[in-house]
Amino acid sequence: MQLNRKLNLLLSIAGMCLTAGLLGAAEIAGSFTLPVQTEWGRAVLPPGNYTFTLDRATLDGHMLIRRGNDGVALLMAQGMEETSTLGGSSLRIVAGKVRSLHLAPAGLTYSYGFSHEETRTLISGVPRSPGVSVAITTK
Repeated sequence: MQLNRKLNLLLSIAGMCLTAGLLGAAEIAGSFTLPVQTEWGRAVLPPGNYTFTLDRATLDGHMLIRRGNDGVALLMAQGMEETSTLGGSSLRIVAGKVRSLHLAPAGLTYSYGFSHEETRTLISGVPRSPGVSVAITTK
């Protein structure tokens, strides 16, 4: 499999779309599948199916990532930007590392591992290759 295919995967999306106002106070839950080993923060995630919960759609929200019933990582984003509510939610993976999580129903993109300027460049109109799709629900 080519490096680009490993890093930029597109999987089917299924999820509930709600307004950003409703999601701001709600817990957001989702799922994704990693076909290759991927770093997210300090966690090294082997290929497989994962679920996550974000306790609130704010910069200081805590994201718990689980594989099956086991918690494998507790993460906080380094940055957050308001972005489009159009399209699907996705993980952006660059060089084997998660760089952003776009939550389309909330209209938010969380960044990981980039400086503020790199985050703005990533989120702005720079052409992007597909990432790993994320299914989103709210509780």
